[in-house]
Amino acid sequence: MPVRSGLHWICAAVLTCAAAQFFAVGAEAQGVTRIKAKLTGFDGQVMALEPLAATVAGAAGEPLRVSVSPRTQIVQQQKSFFGALKPGDYAGAAVIESGRGRLRAQNVYLYADALRGSGEGRFEDGGRLLINGAVSQVTPSSQQDMFDGTLTLHYRGANLAGGGGKNAVCEGRAVPPSFTSALACSADARVEVLPGTPVSTLTLGDPSLLVPGVILTVALTRQAGGDQAASGVIVEMPQSSP
Repeated sequence: MPVRSGLHWICAAVLTCAAAQFFAVGAEAQGVTRIKAKLTGFDGQVMALEPLAATVAGAAGEPLRVSVSPRTQIVQQQKSFFGALKPGDYAGAAVIESGRGRLRAQNVYLYADALRGSGEGRFEDGGRLLINGAVSQVTPSSQQDMFDGTLTLHYRGANLAGGGGKNAVCEGRAVPPSFTSALACSADARVEVLPGTPVSTLTLGDPSLLVPGVILTVALTRQAGGDQAASGVIVEMPQSSP
């Protein structure tokens, strides 16, 4: 949606994204595993998790204990809708690319200002293609329908790939301007958002969100002693009304 220079982490994600530092760290750090799980307990230092699917960290439903430190990035994810996006926002999308280069969103993420710059670029993460950048245009399918349409993201990338001319694609993660190389690029990605595509708002959170029963996406790292620690947590919140 996920920090070098502030909050350049899901983000992963998406997942991911998700978020400035959250997604950048999730995608770049070595030995990071993401799981989706139900929180069954939290004592202020250790989360008790029930994974919702089998992962390398454990089987589905098998209890898992994961430590949380003051450095753990906590982000809250709240369901939103396409019409909440507007030019000037910072947003991202997990997309599917067709053979003709058309992009169709699987998930769309709207970042809070505190997460602006999260994982900027176009890159693969966890088997998904993610694009994060500034919203330059939002076009609903109709004036009466604010739940689908097209979203244009302007982003910076690491380099041009795929040959020259029309086949060239700006790819990779952007780096801070002071470290930009001669190979760096920028581009616009036009993303189709179909009806029913999940749209989420990502904002900074704190440990008070870690209430038993909530669903989490957790970026896990294994410590020297073999214990699991959370470098980032995305907390799913109730849906907001359009």
